Amino acid sequence: MHANRRCEIGYILGRPHWGRGYMREATRALLDYAFGTLQLSRLEADIHPDNITSERLLQGLHFQREGRLRARWIVGDEVSDSVIYGLLRRDWGAAVHPAQ
Repeated sequence: MHANRRCEIGYILGRPHWGRGYMREATRALLDYAFGTLQLSRLEADIHPDNITSERLLQGLHFQREGRLRARWIVGDEVSDSVIYGLLRRDWGAAVHPAQ
């Protein structure tokens, strides 16, 4: 993490708590900490291509879709792709504190 000032984030939330904004609030606090206190330059997230809710969350927090990795994960008998999202500190700063 420190050498490249980059890390990957991940999250999981129990179904009874979906749709209440908890992940957005928690992830936003994590981004502030990562780019502020830790002085990271980049965060990455790897999601399943069918996970539309995570895709919307990441896009709403200014992550950019950067690519799709084919047949990246095998979970049980399922082989699945990954969609990679990235967020740079400068993009987060511009989104949170836009120039006036």
